Amino acid sequence: EMRESDWSSDVCSSDLINRRSNGLLQFVENYRKLQRISKPQFEDVRIGDLVADLQHLYPDSIFHYEIENEDQRLLMDRSQIEQVLINLLKNAQEAVENEEIPYVRLTTHLSSNKRDFIISITDNGKGILPEVMERIFVPFFTTKTSGSGIGLSICKQIVTLHGGTITASSKPGEKTTFSVVLPV
Repeated sequence: EMRESDWSSDVCSSDLINRRSNGLLQFVENYRKLQRISKPQFEDVRIGDLVADLQHLYPDSIFHYEIENEDQRLLMDRSQIEQVLINLLKNAQEAVENEEIPYVRLTTHLSSNKRDFIISITDNGKGILPEVMERIFVPFFTTKTSGSGIGLSICKQIVTLHGGTITASSKPGEKTTFSVVLPV
């Protein structure tokens, strides 16, 4: 004879097993995403066009776009670099959700030695603590309750495949800047 208390503990354990297996499937899927980044298909891209597309996706007045030279051209896999910038803009937008006067600024400029092209995204969110900063590009590390922790590691992988670098700096309580540096 099965008592009700036995039955309810079985239900709880099957819920737990389901959650665990779903979590595991999610992990495996995210791991595959990290492995699946294809070799960039380079094309000649006009920076003004790239940023115009981002402006259509993020037209909100909190977003400010400052382009040094719209006619600057770079060799890149446009969809991959767009994916990186969309991820950074989305993160910045989330970072400023609770700010009184939120802003996110995307700037582009050529480095002084004319060898690097820099795309920076700055937000005035609460910032990233130093102990968190050193782990933000590590796969599966996240501070978000519903985050997978693969966004920034995919960004880093894509930028590296382009021969570039991605860096972050933050003044907690003031601002955070992510910079994508691509070879010209």
